[in-house]
Amino acid sequence: MIKSLVARTGILCRLNLKRDSLKLLIWAVGLAGLFTAIAAKFEGIYGTQTALNTIAKTLKTPAMVSLFGEFTAKAPYTTATIFATEMVVFMAIMMIIMNIMIAVAATRGEEDTGVLELVRAHTVGRLAPLLATAIELTSLNFIIGLLFGAGLQLAQLPGANTTGNWLIGMGLAASGWLFGMLTLCLAQIATTASETTMLSYAIFGGSYVARMVTDVQHPKLTWWVPFGWIEKLDAYQTNRWLPVVCMLLLGLGCLIGAALMSYQRDLGAGLIAPKQGRLRASASLMGPTTLLLRQLRGTLSAWVIGSALLGAAYGSIFNTIGDLAKSNPMIKQLLGTSALVAANRLIVKQFIAVLAIVLVVVALIPAIQIMLKLVSDEQKGVLHQLYATATSRWHVWASYTGMAVVTAGIVLLAGVGGMYAAGHAVMTTPVVWTTYRQVWLAYLPAMVVMVATASVLVGWVPKWRYLAWGWTFYGFLSLYLGRLIDLPKWARQLTPLGFVNQVPVHALDWSTNWWCLGLTVLLLGLASWGYRRRDLAQ
Repeated sequence: MIKSLVARTGILCRLNLKRDSLKLLIWAVGLAGLFTAIAAKFEGIYGTQTALNTIAKTLKTPAMVSLFGEFTAKAPYTTATIFATEMVVFMAIMMIIMNIMIAVAATRGEEDTGVLELVRAHTVGRLAPLLATAIELTSLNFIIGLLFGAGLQLAQLPGANTTGNWLIGMGLAASGWLFGMLTLCLAQIATTASETTMLSYAIFGGSYVARMVTDVQHPKLTWWVPFGWIEKLDAYQTNRWLPVVCMLLLGLGCLIGAALMSYQRDLGAGLIAPKQGRLRASASLMGPTTLLLRQLRGTLSAWVIGSALLGAAYGSIFNTIGDLAKSNPMIKQLLGTSALVAANRLIVKQFIAVLAIVLVVVALIPAIQIMLKLVSDEQKGVLHQLYATATSRWHVWASYTGMAVVTAGIVLLAGVGGMYAAGHAVMTTPVVWTTYRQVWLAYLPAMVVMVATASVLVGWVPKWRYLAWGWTFYGFLSLYLGRLIDLPKWARQLTPLGFVNQVPVHALDWSTNWWCLGLTVLLLGLASWGYRRRDLAQ
């Protein structure tokens, strides 16, 4: 019985690896190379005890704790302990995103395109495709974990030890693998690839917010958050392997659950039954724009709500971050009430400037997804039916591009609005809405440039459209860690996001906005021309 369920798993594994070889190679080399390069550079950045003591004080602030986790290192601080604090949460985010993308494409993505139906038409076990994907993810994460550990061994960070090096490598691999198995489980519940992606990122986002809140307010409660386990490794100190074991056990449970659900459900169906549509289309479905909006309304609503909740979670700790008098009562006597309020507001503004990076990337994810969906809809044959009507290609391209731009703006506005609402509720002297509006105005033109670049890739070289994700992730890396790893200014400005001048700490630079908008017009014109000239993707 079991043998028949997993028949031909080995063949499918080989086919999956052949199909995804370039994608897997780029992920493995990119992540491992990035991790090792930063590790090798760390001693030059924090090579003195004075520098280590200074950054340790920074990492203990609530703002840094919310981003990187609780700082538990004991003095005297070493380069290795600082590296572990700054890098594990960020690299875990990258590993989780990689696993979600690969898991969705190999499961629901294959079902949506009809490929899995052709595979299952042969003498292939019912669970073989799922098991082949699980083996692919397991192998990929294990190899990247080995590369992480080997990279740390080569970097020879002061204060590092062999156990801690391999603990970080295997811990990051286990965290990515856990969410990969969770995505396989969600793929059996949802009915489409987009729904699976939405559910996966929703759970990941909820885990990130829960980790942030518990780290700032009650660090011991972070043990109840699966994403928080990665920061409990305590590398180079006590070197705990328990979090790795917890991640492996929970991931195994998700895989077993995915197998049981896959055995029960029909091909192409999910455990969540789709809502039946109307017998007749509404009058609003008069063109590709409204049709696309109807298709994406659930996903867009989820991103808007999720971004608002993330912003609210950040804003809810503004009273903790901006209350200098609570942390040191002498400061109030030295500065006076008015100066103290100004100092508190400046600290909160600095925190807003840092957190805006996260909200911007969160808003870019659904925008880039919509832009790239234009190619996937072509490949599925959806647009062929639309083009059979009197609908121009420019109209379809403009619908997807416009929807992507509007989505980026609305999702970012929701995040900024949630941050404002929560901050206004908890702060005695809250930051005014104008400050948050400046953040939105500062980043929106830069985000539109990135969406327009994705549109150019879709219009001219659709096979290379995934470069848009690489550029987005680089922008996140360069801004999230750029100053901490002493990244040169020119390297931070390889994306338009790097030209935003730390608003709201600094004033909004309108000249940057204008050249971003001008560049956007040029890129969109180029993208439109390319899309109308090329053949439809097959």
